[in-house]
Amino acid sequence: MKYLIFSDIDNTLIQSYVRNNGEMIHSDGYGDIKKFVKMLKDNYIPLILCSTKTRIEQEKIRHDLEIDDPYIVENGGAIIFPENYFNIDFEDLGLDTRESDGNFVIELGKSYEKIVNILKDIRSNFQIEFKTVSDFSIEELAGRVGISTKDAKLMASREYSETVIDINENNRNNLEQILKNKNLMMLQGTRYLTISALHNKGSAVSILKNLFYKKYGNKNIQAIAIGDAINDVSMFENVDQAFLVRNIFKGYAQIDINNLKRVKGIAQEGWKEVILNYVLERN
Repeated sequence: MKYLIFSDIDNTLIQSYVRNNGEMIHSDGYGDIKKFVKMLKDNYIPLILCSTKTRIEQEKIRHDLEIDDPYIVENGGAIIFPENYFNIDFEDLGLDTRESDGNFVIELGKSYEKIVNILKDIRSNFQIEFKTVSDFSIEELAGRVGISTKDAKLMASREYSETVIDINENNRNNLEQILKNKNLMMLQGTRYLTISALHNKGSAVSILKNLFYKKYGNKNIQAIAIGDAINDVSMFENVDQAFLVRNIFKGYAQIDINNLKRVKGIAQEGWKEVILNYVLERN
């Protein structure tokens, strides 16, 4: 059995937030996760990061954890992988790629600039109040989210989506409907809402799965996914086995699909539970 692992990042692979006196506090630590990532690498099991995080945010994580497999950015806005990773003719598969810093990029989303301009028009024409990343300076964003200015710069380096930092719940449904009419959508992540074109983690996972099937030929491949939030549903629906870890509130996201297993561990502890008890034990 050959495994492929598609993994969410925030509060799944990495314990991005912790609760302190009822508040969510940003956490920078990886804990002992690098040891588990190395176990996967030693067993030739690809670890594909699949997150709302930007390319630059994920590049830092991949560098820190020494991951060199493909990755999916901004909820499926783009797929990025090293040029020599797949020995495949992408044109024959109908895939448009571009080269960037030694990587191939398959873009599925609208540009950040187009999305921000649409949101400005919505504010002007519908008088809906909300705040996104682009409305804050780097210093303001750092203070509002509870991260360093360095991490705020990474968070602001968006290419295919925008993050809603603040919105009145009374405006949320109205904004969602207006976005739908403009061929955009809004998804709930662990902490914030993400606005993007009509792509998702699942569409990117489906493309990458096919590339891996061609890479490995006729091997028996099982794709699994690990996540914690509603925006992981499309990723879950496009793999053989999905694992839902408990969130930092010690509960589970309201997801009910046939291939889903709920893991006892919270966030990163649940991720390690899947790697040890399901993947490595059976590899």
